[in-house]
Amino acid sequence: SLQGHTKNIYSVDCTSDCRLIASGSGDKTAKLWDANTGVCVRTFGDENGPVDGVTSVAVSPDGRYIAAGSLDKTVRLWDCETGVLADKFNGHADSVYSVSFSPDGSLLATGSLDRTVRLWDITQVGKRSGETNSRFTFKGHKDFVLSVAFAPQGTWLLSGSKDRSVHFWDPRMLRDLSKTEDGPSLILQGHQNSVISLAHSPLGCLFATGSGDKCA
Repeated sequence: SLQGHTKNIYSVDCTSDCRLIASGSGDKTAKLWDANTGVCVRTFGDENGPVDGVTSVAVSPDGRYIAAGSLDKTVRLWDCETGVLADKFNGHADSVYSVSFSPDGSLLATGSLDRTVRLWDITQVGKRSGETNSRFTFKGHKDFVLSVAFAPQGTWLLSGSKDRSVHFWDPRMLRDLSKTEDGPSLILQGHQNSVISLAHSPLGCLFATGSGDKCA
């Protein structure tokens, strides 16, 4: 077991080589653990860290960054090797409940209780000054967005919501530089309660959902 957090752990993720495990907790920190030894190799959260619980963590495909969404409405991006805060994303109007990197690591998707999904450009981290704005906003959910996940090829972004639906969003909309927001390309319904979690199969043809209706 991995012991070190002082409050509930809400989210975990692994590096692509499975050597490190990331965790996010209600104790306002994210941690990085050595999967072989169980030792905490780094803790993220200081004077620039979350002022409320960490709800979701994700490690970039190349293992360079760990992203953390928080109840404080902010998404933070840390350098896994140095522990330095690489960027801070403000823009959501309510708590951020889910974060997910695109397969190529160029984008970070975030889902929030403000009912929106936002995309952030990771390729510009460290290259800009001032406040970081989201690259694109997807609107369409009628209630809290609780989960987001990219398809393995990055062709689709999925989100699950308290409105009991799964929305499919097209990341290719970013190619149109004149647009900054869009609606869903497809909406699937079937659950009788909130869609809390999403997972896409590596093959890209199937995805799974977990719901408050006790069904997957």
